[in-house]
This record gives sequence, C-alpha cells and structure tokens, in this order.
Amino acid sequence: MTKLVVVEIRRLLPVAVLFLLLLAVSLYDGLSGPAQPVLAPPNSVPYRTLLQTAPSGNQRSAVVTDLDSWVAMHNALGLELGEHGFDPRTEVAVFLVNCQLVSTREVQGVVELTTVAAKNNCQVVLFNKSQLSAQADPQFLLVETSGGK
Repeated sequence: MTKLVVVEIRRLLPVAVLFLLLLAVSLYDGLSGPAQPVLAPPNSVPYRTLLQTAPSGNQRSAVVTDLDSWVAMHNALGLELGEHGFDPRTEVAVFLVNCQLVSTREVQGVVELTTVAAKNNCQVVLFNKSQLSAQADPQFLLVETSGGK
C-alpha cells in the first residue's frame, strides 16, 4: 500500500510545480503596476489608417478635402469605396501610394508625414480637422526616410 502512494505522489509532482509557478506569476502580475501606454512623440498629429491595398499607379500622395476628390481618388487607384462615409467637414484624407506612414508631426501649421518606401502599397490616412491647427486649409509635407522605426 505504501509503494502505491509513493508512485502516485511522483506523478503529481510536476502538476504541483506547474500550479505553484502559475500562482507565482499571478501574484507577480497582481502586485506589479499596470503597463505604461506607448506615448506618441511630441508634436505628433493623431491619425487612423482606413485601408492598405496594392494599387495600380505611381502617384506618391494626394490630399483629399472634398467628397468629389474622395470618389475620384478611389476610382483613379482602382479601390472600392468602403463602408466608411468620408465627411469633408470634419476629416482630411491623405492617400499615400508606394510608401508607408511612419510618424506625423505638426510644425508651424504644416503636418509633416514621415514615410518609408513600400512598393505596391496604398494607405489612406484620415486626420480629424479639429486636431489640426490649420483647420480650413491644412498643408501636408511628405518626408521620406530610408528606414523604418
């Protein structure tokens, strides 16, 4: 009878060790502070990316501030109009073709878009006009870097 108990305890030992490790990780996670969010660099302008696809064409960038230009850019690049309803009163769209947006920053009313080359890539970036200093006629400058972050 005692040999049977010894054999069963040996089989349960790895399970007990794993349970203790799980308990230790849970305690450590509960005692450690929450992770700090990644902060944007100073002067960055918040944006959101609507779509990324492989277009046909060689246009580098285009700023869209009205609905007609929005539809014309989609047609010119061969993109389908998505579910997003572009609102030219509150948004500005920038179509980036054959490049990828890395970061943004606003300097004296001009929004600098830092990009890296990316063949067969189309990115539609939307900016909220309320977060731009020049809300009436925002200016964008494309700055190309050699490598990504």
